[in-house]
Amino acid sequence: MRFSHAPVIIAIAAFLCACSHTTSRDSASRQPRGPGPARNDLVVLLPGANGSVGAVVVRSDGGAIVLDKPYAAARIEGAGRVQPFAYDANLARQEFSATLTALPARPVMFLLYFLEGKDELTADSEHEVNRIFAEIAARPDPEITVIGHTDAVGTMQYNDQLSLQRAQRVREDLTRRGIPDQNIQVAGRGKREPVVTTGGDEPEPMNRRVEIIVR
Repeated sequence: MRFSHAPVIIAIAAFLCACSHTTSRDSASRQPRGPGPARNDLVVLLPGANGSVGAVVVRSDGGAIVLDKPYAAARIEGAGRVQPFAYDANLARQEFSATLTALPARPVMFLLYFLEGKDELTADSEHEVNRIFAEIAARPDPEITVIGHTDAVGTMQYNDQLSLQRAQRVREDLTRRGIPDQNIQVAGRGKREPVVTTGGDEPEPMNRRVEIIVR
């Protein structure tokens, strides 16, 4: 999840069309030192903390290849010829360590669930609150989006208001625990985005939720 050697550009997408200095979040590119042809770029696909990788397409005037394995690499030389090869894992860790360390943590999402028709957390979610807020507080300057949802019981207007109340309840809890209010955005989506599809006005506990997205 982190990289080095200029020029390096990090993108969030797992799949990315790249030319020379462009990378996916799990990739890094550098321009080797010393004399050489006018075009001499390198793209390396690095694994994430759990060992997984996305994929990156490296394109130039001389062709295109897909990198989809850890430490798969491509060099673009001269007039744009693309040469695939495998980058040495130990060398990659050494060369890109500074940038990997400097990258921000990946966005993460938490879920809290609510009692039917209320902005009160379920007992299970009450037990999760301290753990979730501790993880949020561990980030130096978190940007947080809180989105409230409801199940299908009730009118659209009622559920829009209830979902916003749930999001505001979570924001209040966050600010009480020291998160600056200006770092938190809230929204209510009512019953528009269920995770479990139901018919009519059926209650569904999994839909009565708040999503906390932390960047």
